[in-house]
Amino acid sequence: MKSKTIHIVLSILITVVVIWFLLKPNYTYYKTEIIKGKDLQVVIYVQNNFSHFGFSSQNGHKLAYIELQNLDGNTLAKQSLFNRCEVLIEEINPSVENNKLYFTKFSYINLLDYSYYCFK
Repeated sequence: MKSKTIHIVLSILITVVVIWFLLKPNYTYYKTEIIKGKDLQVVIYVQNNFSHFGFSSQNGHKLAYIELQNLDGNTLAKQSLFNRCEVLIEEINPSVENNKLYFTKFSYINLLDYSYYCFK
């Protein structure tokens, strides 16, 4: 009885892992924007396995996330795989105010401790 239960649990677990790997978002490099007045750059990644059903180009509606790097390419702020602050590519407009790098109207990276604050 226990052997059968273990096989069922393992089968379910393997199925869930395979489905997650097949359906997880896949991101690729999109572009880099240098922040004027700071020695920083924002690297933007866009989801490339995302499709729209429509007649017009929908590139601005793709999901994206950003990483903060210094000009040497060293990563200062990077989001985790499971806690990603995803925004639409058309919303990204980096600007610095009061030690905060706003990458959307409300979402920002604190430049003192390089933590993300995401508001949707």
